[in-house]
Amino acid sequence: MLLDSFPLALSGSLIIIAAIAWYLWLTFSPFKAKTNVFLFEQDKRAFFGQLDIAVRSHLMVLPSLPVGDVLKSGKFSRSAIALNIKRNRRFDFVLYHRRQMQVCCVINLIPYNTKSDAKEFRLLRQLCEAAELPILEYDMKPWRDVTELRRTVLATCGFEAEDTPDYQLPTPGDAVAEVETIVDPQCPKCHSPMKLRTLKKGSQAGMECWVCSTYPGCKGARMVNS
Repeated sequence: MLLDSFPLALSGSLIIIAAIAWYLWLTFSPFKAKTNVFLFEQDKRAFFGQLDIAVRSHLMVLPSLPVGDVLKSGKFSRSAIALNIKRNRRFDFVLYHRRQMQVCCVINLIPYNTKSDAKEFRLLRQLCEAAELPILEYDMKPWRDVTELRRTVLATCGFEAEDTPDYQLPTPGDAVAEVETIVDPQCPKCHSPMKLRTLKKGSQAGMECWVCSTYPGCKGARMVNS
């Protein structure tokens, strides 16, 4: 009987020793960490840069906030149950009024190959509608018209185009240049990074365009304003 219980006792001792060793390692080992430089994927970074330039005169852009931090509901209601289900789901961007310090609007980007009528998006729309919080949705893509983005978002947040901004917006040329330093679009053909180049020949000579970084292997290109 003693011999039969010996392997079991040995296994228990080894587990205890391993647990103690693991605890000591956790307690006395040095901290090791590194910065996650890119907090979200490339296309969301591109949209963030464009959105910030479009609305910074009136609004602050707060990226990736949990739904539970933005919306709230009374207990024991259908909305409370739905909100609890989506509490850790995040809005891609929250627009915050610079002067009043209030949430004005939320924005979600629809991922590639995802339908906008998917259940998770419908539920978020219903919650925002119940809270009377405007929600905008955009397809994921690396480049968009900043002027149109500004007009749509400011109108949704209740601003008129002629409203006096909190500070002067950059000129369109400066704004485009600033976007170019933030946005590094993907090639429409091979999805490689693109580089900014100035055209030297043809009817569009002197204009800038994005050219695939693998050129001449891939000849994908797009104009800056496309």
